[in-house]
Amino acid sequence: MTLSCMCFCLFVWMAVSALPTFQATSSVLYAKINGSENLLCECPDHSCQEVFWYRYLERTKSLQFLVYVNSAGRELHGEPLIVNRFKGSVSSGQKVVYTLRITGLQEDEIGLYSCMFKIKNIMPVGYYIMPGVKPPTVQPPTVKTTKPVKICHCKPSNSPKGCEQFVLWPGIGALLLLAIMLAGTLYYFSRLPKKCRHRFAKTNPLR
Repeated sequence: MTLSCMCFCLFVWMAVSALPTFQATSSVLYAKINGSENLLCECPDHSCQEVFWYRYLERTKSLQFLVYVNSAGRELHGEPLIVNRFKGSVSSGQKVVYTLRITGLQEDEIGLYSCMFKIKNIMPVGYYIMPGVKPPTVQPPTVKTTKPVKICHCKPSNSPKGCEQFVLWPGIGALLLLAIMLAGTLYYFSRLPKKCRHRFAKTNPLR
């Protein structure tokens, strides 16, 4: 078992060199301090008889082997101090699903948590757990403002007059005012020629 763990840790250490890629594609979990999380590791068929759980801590840049679990539910922990906080289990149906339950998460345990199947050498993307970090707030959706629609406060459309009276009466008033101004102008100019001929007759020296 020790040799298997050493080979596994060596392989994972080489794979974790691509941590930025894992962090960009893994599922991010914003856990609470002293909170718990359940991580799933699915096998596409029933050939996955053994699984290794590991984590890569962001602050210390260190790789840590957590739990080994086989298809019979047997567990082996990497460190005795984490036995009570990391619990592995397995369930089988159409797929074999390995579960890792983590309790008592702390702020210094931010990092990538994932698993690896021993036979297939399959390494799922895993989970990026961030204890004590608040999730980013989602911006509210932008609301488009609509221009107010002008409403004609008049009689209903079934009325014979309706809104026509609001347009008809101002038009008639404007025509009447224009007719009065035109009549006054014509009357004023109609009297001017008489005065002009009278003055012209007095001042003409030929008569």
